[in-house]
Amino acid sequence: MNEEDQAPEWLENAVLIYGPRKAGTTLLHNLHDGNNELFVYPAELKLKRFRRTIWQSQPKASELYFDLSRLSKTEVPNFDNKSYASYAKSLRNEEISSLRELIQKDIYAVYRFAENKPSNPLQWCVKEVGEDTNMIIAFWKQMFFNGKVVMIVRDPLMVARSVILSRRRGGIRLSAKQLFKQTKSPIRNLYDQMQLIDDKSFHFVVYEKLTSETSATMHGVCDYLGIKYSPVHEYPTIFGEKTVTRTSSKNTQKVFQNRNKWHNNLSFREKLLVWIYSTIINYRLSIKAKKEGKRYGPYPEMVKKIENR
Repeated sequence: MNEEDQAPEWLENAVLIYGPRKAGTTLLHNLHDGNNELFVYPAELKLKRFRRTIWQSQPKASELYFDLSRLSKTEVPNFDNKSYASYAKSLRNEEISSLRELIQKDIYAVYRFAENKPSNPLQWCVKEVGEDTNMIIAFWKQMFFNGKVVMIVRDPLMVARSVILSRRRGGIRLSAKQLFKQTKSPIRNLYDQMQLIDDKSFHFVVYEKLTSETSATMHGVCDYLGIKYSPVHEYPTIFGEKTVTRTSSKNTQKVFQNRNKWHNNLSFREKLLVWIYSTIINYRLSIKAKKEGKRYGPYPEMVKKIENR
């Protein structure tokens, strides 16, 4: 039997890191790396692209999976990218019964082609961002019924600011319609996350606490996952090598605390539109919550509830 066919038991123990785009998911993901009990897959799964896929051993679905992956397009430290690319190509033509099976095969392939990896992992970890929170979590639980979820939250206005500045660095000026979308998305994510706050099967991480109290925050995550805490959780790594978090706005291998306000560095037009949009969206969601008997409040209220869990 080939080594790749001998799937180890730890592939059944899955951990998902989830949050809005620009909420610190990549940083949190990189902080998990380096633990000998947890294997961290160094890319996003793009689950949102597969929720409507009727699998039926479709070669096209397997092709899409690898076409969407950043792993085959970027250089990763301590990783045999050439051998992985060759194996991934072979999987495109293999009969695979489900997305779950393909994910597990991919996770194990990355593990085999990685250096400086856990010798005896107990579980594996991956990240996903944005889109419909409930849909992502339900899809994840459908594939990995006992899978754990580490949920990160961040001030939605800071998330919107990060997206705007990121686009600006790329030479893109967002239209009023695009600003509305980027303002609404993290607020909607927060609304859905707040509905899950009492579910103890999830572990919540506050971005602002992660960057200001990294050690204490990661201690809590390790306790939830049932793994030993180590100082390696205090700085971002990929396969054990220190890294600058890819989505970071600052070129540093350390965790840094952003002390800016949401409106800093935004133009008058951007500040005005984001403020107007956020006020309208929050008002509508508060009315919706009241009608449906759900909870919703300002971000500081969410943080307080997480701290009191």
